[in-house]
Amino acid sequence: MPMSAGGLRELKKNRTRQLIADTANALFRARGFDEVTVDEIAAAAQVSKKTVFNHFPTKEDLVFYRAEDREAMSLAAVTDRPAGFSILDSFRALCLAQTRFIPGMRRDLVHPRSFFDLVSGNPSLERKMHEVNERIIRVLADALAAEAGAEPGDPLPRIVASTLVGAQRALYRRLRQRVREGGSDEEIGRAHRADVERVFGLLGNGLGGYPPV
Repeated sequence: MPMSAGGLRELKKNRTRQLIADTANALFRARGFDEVTVDEIAAAAQVSKKTVFNHFPTKEDLVFYRAEDREAMSLAAVTDRPAGFSILDSFRALCLAQTRFIPGMRRDLVHPRSFFDLVSGNPSLERKMHEVNERIIRVLADALAAEAGAEPGDPLPRIVASTLVGAQRALYRRLRQRVREGGSDEEIGRAHRADVERVFGLLGNGLGGYPPV
């Protein structure tokens, strides 16, 4: 069945966005974030500077171009989980699935600057990372509050959301460290799964029943 005109436009838009992001991040990794201009990114991607900003409102957004995917995945762990499946179980599954990133982490090690190398020590990118994480926490807290029927101003949804996002990030960083230290995929995956079970076993003592399923 032929794709509609609207579908073709959306496909072209997504391809252009991906091309710009890939081009920008290749330049950032080769030379550093501050050393690359948006004009250079536009020229390398063979698009106008206006097109770059149409897809990415700020230069920092080019580094965090996957932030929307991360937000959607985290929100789905709350809103799309199976009936009777707790939020904690859903985030445990999300963290267990982080092992799928091991091959990409290995490839990342051969680059002169990984994503985290770019962000670390760069004030504007560190601020952007904070904004991204704060937005994810806020979106999750809103979803948790709605499901729990929490009163306005109840701090519990925010506390739970912050804890889950913090656990997710810490486990991901530990997985990256294990990949950097070496070992087979099987060994790293086994150690990661043990980390996840240990963390969520502890969290289950306090958060396992929120919101009630």
